[in-house]
Amino acid sequence: MSENQSSDEHLIIDCNAAVGTGVCWEPKNRPVKYDPEILLKYSAEAGIHRSCIMSARHVPWVNTSFYLQQNREVAALCKKHPDKFIGLAVHNPQAEAGTLRKILFEEVRSLGLRGLRSDGHPTREMLDVVAELNIPVMYYPNLTGFYPPESSGSREFPGPTSAYFLMATTYPSVNFILPHLGCYRSVQFWTSHIEAMGLAKRFPNVYLETSGVMTHKWLEMAGVEVPAEKLLFGSNAPEEDPRVEIHNVKLLKLGKQKEAAVFGENIRRLLRL
Repeated sequence: MSENQSSDEHLIIDCNAAVGTGVCWEPKNRPVKYDPEILLKYSAEAGIHRSCIMSARHVPWVNTSFYLQQNREVAALCKKHPDKFIGLAVHNPQAEAGTLRKILFEEVRSLGLRGLRSDGHPTREMLDVVAELNIPVMYYPNLTGFYPPESSGSREFPGPTSAYFLMATTYPSVNFILPHLGCYRSVQFWTSHIEAMGLAKRFPNVYLETSGVMTHKWLEMAGVEVPAEKLLFGSNAPEEDPRVEIHNVKLLKLGKQKEAAVFGENIRRLLRL
């Protein structure tokens, strides 16, 4: 508990925020430069005590030194603001094949990063290291891009189950965090939220993050159908406004105990804070 936190106030940890340069999911590959000072300002206004920060996405994947540099910058920010930031590493398992064990051990054991976001479908190499280090993996499958000709009038959209079922089954000791309740800014592809809820209920090691859900009723459904210990508050800041995202979760009226779990206790447990 921080010195500014009252005894009856939830510890609020944002499990999904980005800093630094890179690209954005939407519009696809839009260049971004996320200022950590803006994140600190908005988080303070939202009443968020700490934020899990990680680097923005990167294209092209072939420049693997990008991840090494960005992860070190994230670690430096955490050292500068130890009471505000918790660092997560970011890597692409396809581009960095054969190097992940050495790199991740250094970033976790020496730099103090507490988890991993995978910018690419996690491989056995990555998950073997993650299991050894006992850190969680955040992974958002690139579900869009399967578009038949416009004349067909429909879109084939594979949901997160196809990406998560084998991982969660094969690596039961690894905790997976699925962002955006399964689909970012969904409207047409709402079935991905249903799939994500099913994954969280079926697998003890699959957790759902709450940011970027376009239609609030899916969050409301998750608040009723998914155990509170499987939901993690996240903002996807600064692409999404943490002041809005935190209000979306408060609107669920989960009750004091469940709300405390969603806002902080669950991610503290996963990160072993």
